[in-house]
Amino acid sequence: MRECQTCKNCFADTVATCPNDGMPTVHTIPGDGVLEGKYHLEHRLGQGGMGVVYKARHAYLKTLHAIKIILPDLVGNDPQLVTRFRQEALAAAAIRHQNVVGVSDYGVINGNVPFLVMEYVEGESLHDLLTREGRLSPENALDLIAAICAGVGAAHHQGIVHRDLKPLNIMICSDKPSMAQAVKILDFGLAKIKSGELLGSFIQAQTTGLMGSPYYMAPEQWADEDPDSRADIYSLGVMLFQMLAGDVPFKGSSIPAIMKKHISDPPPTFASLGVALAPEIERAVFHTLEKSPDHRTASVELLVDELRHAIYGSPSVATTAPTGALPVSTVRVHTRPPGAKVLWIMSRSVRAAWMVRCFLKASRAAIIFCVSATTASTTGSIILYATASRWMSSPNFDTRSPI
Repeated sequence: MRECQTCKNCFADTVATCPNDGMPTVHTIPGDGVLEGKYHLEHRLGQGGMGVVYKARHAYLKTLHAIKIILPDLVGNDPQLVTRFRQEALAAAAIRHQNVVGVSDYGVINGNVPFLVMEYVEGESLHDLLTREGRLSPENALDLIAAICAGVGAAHHQGIVHRDLKPLNIMICSDKPSMAQAVKILDFGLAKIKSGELLGSFIQAQTTGLMGSPYYMAPEQWADEDPDSRADIYSLGVMLFQMLAGDVPFKGSSIPAIMKKHISDPPPTFASLGVALAPEIERAVFHTLEKSPDHRTASVELLVDELRHAIYGSPSVATTAPTGALPVSTVRVHTRPPGAKVLWIMSRSVRAAWMVRCFLKASRAAIIFCVSATTASTTGSIILYATASRWMSSPNFDTRSPI
């Protein structure tokens, strides 16, 4: 396959001159630009430390895809590359979440050049957004990090660690109505095969300004330890710091200089960078940047919860738990409070279901919540369960105090 170095469009080997701009084309990857007879490579989207990403179109379905082709010379000519890549591709494909770029296919060119077929995303990277905006407000930073954490959390619950979270691996779709739906995370699991990524990422940052892996790596990753989910939390903390301060906490003129700061230096305070933030917000950010994983924020759910609490001054109603357990409040609601605005009726008895329905019709409460008649009790005071559900969307409904 040949490519135009000016417009980045792809052509067959027989096309020596780009028909769009008249520039000569150059040979790039083996083959005619059609992978497995069905993916037509149309345009080079970019190149990273381990391969090249192309925009492609399915020959029969006419759907658009992003295809990452792993070039062996960029990952150390690992003889086990194809096997390892296939294992990581299977893991990445298993993550089904709206904030994670979907993986739909996998293949190998000429027996030694693997490629991954992914969801095609129109938009910009978080790196581009931060370059344009500089700093974000705490509220906007929360919206972004919450969406990122939702996708990362889905992977963590399946035992998958990203290992290379950074703004260049976060895409923000241009066609979504909210940030919660717009965020897409790239390259899950692929960092395991990036043997040549570290130096290449640093050189890229020095020459192009693109902030790569070394600026976001947890201390334990520099020690070549096998990272767990808390390494991702550290990387998320660096990105959160960057969103709020306009720059990463640790920079240096060489990889060893950056490494030393990650391992031993405390992050600079926001005040020292001329950024005025509430102490509670700084504490929440610094908790994610603890050097020891044991002292670090324990989960992405807790990260979001602590940041939300720091910004809005009150704990959230519920925190997502891997077990699906929901927190329970001890708030009691009397059955006949004068002028009650909210009434929550429950019963453990199946026989009480008819009585509950009748009571609902007779009640004068402005807002009535009722759960399954088999899951609660009507003995004495009615117990109000504070759960995160669509029924608790009223801004005047506070589960932390008696009604």
